[in-house]
Amino acid sequence: MPPSVPPSAARFVGRTALVTGAASGIGLATAQRLAREGAVVACLDLDAGGAERAAEAIRLHGGQAEAFECDIARSSAVAAACAAVERSLGPVSVLANVAGVGDATGLEGIEAIDDERWQVVLAVNVNGAFYLCRALLPGMAARATGAIVNVSSLAGRSKSANGGLAYTTSKAAILGMTRHLAFDYGPRGVRVNAICPGGVDTPMLRGVRRGSTPEEAEHRRQRIAAYEYFMPIKRISTPDEQASAIAFLASDDASYINGVSLDVNGGLFMA
Repeated sequence: MPPSVPPSAARFVGRTALVTGAASGIGLATAQRLAREGAVVACLDLDAGGAERAAEAIRLHGGQAEAFECDIARSSAVAAACAAVERSLGPVSVLANVAGVGDATGLEGIEAIDDERWQVVLAVNVNGAFYLCRALLPGMAARATGAIVNVSSLAGRSKSANGGLAYTTSKAAILGMTRHLAFDYGPRGVRVNAICPGGVDTPMLRGVRRGSTPEEAEHRRQRIAAYEYFMPIKRISTPDEQASAIAFLASDDASYINGVSLDVNGGLFMA
């Protein structure tokens, strides 16, 4: 884990945090950041090996973490995983809904998007966050404490430059869910916020969908380069920068922030 947090930062001591998508990218960086600040972290991912590697790396650096395999697109799997986390690590007080899938090319019109492609993106990006919130919010509310941070996207605030219609739709839905839950659960002691990253140097951003041609891959590379050119901060973000925003919103430093969609995009989108 990069030593980017001073040893005195201990905002999550005594708290259990569940991070989805913890095997890589923003999820991995978030799991590491929360652990460095004292949280006991449940590393949740469909990739069981990746989740275990994330948890092991945290433990090697003196943190506390366990790995949990879960397909968040399946309601029953989420319920079982959340129950297992709380049996093993105690009540969850921080939830970071990071896991997501992209629709990497996003160049076609709506007529080219078949039902399966649409449903896969919505099932992971929207249903998964819903299932996690549904499983954990009642317990947080009963204890009158908790913080949830959902990962939306600049796509949810505007549109995606590198993803497709399904991705943009899913990330806009996350913002609606965030606002509604913030309104419903703020009075019960639980804050719900979201971050809206722009381009982040993750496998999702760099990748192309299965079966993509070399021409499509090159076009994507050119689009990312153009994206960086128009950024006020002339680079894409690191996962650690997004994790810092998640940690802030989940911490008591943000105790009066609720229902916010925090843009973390280097100034590409301003509102």
